[in-house]
Amino acid sequence: MKSRVVSLRVPAAVDAALARSTSDAGLSDSAGLDLLLRNSFDNCQLLFDLADCPDFLNSKLDVRIPLLTFERLQSATEQLKIPASVYIRKLLYHFYITKSLRYVQSDGHYTLAGRHV
Repeated sequence: MKSRVVSLRVPAAVDAALARSTSDAGLSDSAGLDLLLRNSFDNCQLLFDLADCPDFLNSKLDVRIPLLTFERLQSATEQLKIPASVYIRKLLYHFYITKSLRYVQSDGHYTLAGRHV
């Protein structure tokens, strides 16, 4: 399977949360991020109004995602007019740290949803 390397800076807390979550699920960080990304694309416009992560970007996240996921990521980032690194950082930060995003089951698959807190 063809894949692409994605490399970006994130806060250490985000990196640790992803690692903890993927470890608990028995997945690699790459597989975990791929799953989060694939489930975000149908409702990616939720990321538009969310701020980029304000925390210090002191950790480097290097993952390999399937080419199909990468292509869908490019499409979503073009639609939102933001770089892929910002898309991923917003997704991870607001899912793991602020918890303003969550996934809900809809029509037999999971999709991104906002959380009312």
